[in-house]
Amino acid sequence: MIKNILFAYNQVSQRERKGLFRECIPTEDVEAIRQALIKTNNHILSLDLLTPEQLDEFISKHQPIDLAFVLAEGYKDIPHTFYSGHGAAMVHQQLNKYHIPCALSGIESMEICRNKDLTYIKLKEKNITIPGYFVFDTHLRFNKIKVLSQIEKIGFPLMIKPVGGGDSIGITPKSVVHNLQELKNRFIGLKKELGPEKLIIEKYLPGREYTVGVLGSKAKKYILPIIGFPKDHGIRYTSTKKKEYKMREKFEIIYRDDERFKKLAQIAINTFDAVGASDAIRIDFMEDESGNPYVIDVNGTPALSLTGSLTFMASKVGLTHSQLIKLIFYESIVRYNLAPTYLLEDIISKIQAKLATYKDDKDMETALI
Repeated sequence: MIKNILFAYNQVSQRERKGLFRECIPTEDVEAIRQALIKTNNHILSLDLLTPEQLDEFISKHQPIDLAFVLAEGYKDIPHTFYSGHGAAMVHQQLNKYHIPCALSGIESMEICRNKDLTYIKLKEKNITIPGYFVFDTHLRFNKIKVLSQIEKIGFPLMIKPVGGGDSIGITPKSVVHNLQELKNRFIGLKKELGPEKLIIEKYLPGREYTVGVLGSKAKKYILPIIGFPKDHGIRYTSTKKKEYKMREKFEIIYRDDERFKKLAQIAINTFDAVGASDAIRIDFMEDESGNPYVIDVNGTPALSLTGSLTFMASKVGLTHSQLIKLIFYESIVRYNLAPTYLLEDIISKIQAKLATYKDDKDMETALI
């Protein structure tokens, strides 16, 4: 049965995609995702999201809406919603008022993933390894004595990043600090850049970085091939991420027959459940000097761009960008007990033929690609 699907996003040109609008989606990616959704044989209602009022008006005009495929990270005319840590959840809350179900993670999970302090609390509760850290509120004055007492527990060097927001907003090579003066300078710089926001100050881990893509639901998951970044890759931040897709021949792709895959996949599965994720997330790991992996970030709304990490990982098992979008869309449709179109069922059966499944010790069906 054909459904009315709201596709909500924040669209910008490549030239505009910088600063506070770094989280927005380039025009060509929006069109590629839209075309993938159209090919599911549903009625796609597209909205470049600017304000809450615009969304209210759009919903009133196009009801009934069966599902919202939301990639908007906030409201484009209210840019601070992109880095406050609450923008994506605000959009979902607004849709929830109209009882419109949303693809990808729910409101609570969105809040957890977009606020790194909440992420770490949830992971710690489930005994998932995270770096030693503390939270500092830039609304307050820089209190040397209080900060030093916290630093003594974890030690320099430290990594400083905003609690809210994603896509490496507020992260640069200066985010790694080795003494109190560097810490204070970074504190002042972030306050000027982002205003009075909370910061995560965590133990800097010098090892190799990995990123893991998890698709599916609590009952059934697909773990994509894992990216291992070069050991000399350095800190991944906005400028370097822009160039990463051009140097992917240097990335190591880790498949399911590798012991590292099994170890990282299990932590990723546990993380997916700990934050209550749905449909798709991406998890970043960093190793310490002994090679032990720590979760350093959980992206509840991973980039679904043509050149994004998730698309690249999916390509390593022969999935196109369009197939990846359709698989994520299908997962959300069945999670809400909505009947997929016959065309979508046929498309997904061909995609799933590329996936291998097994049941783990808890009888949770998981698919490792």
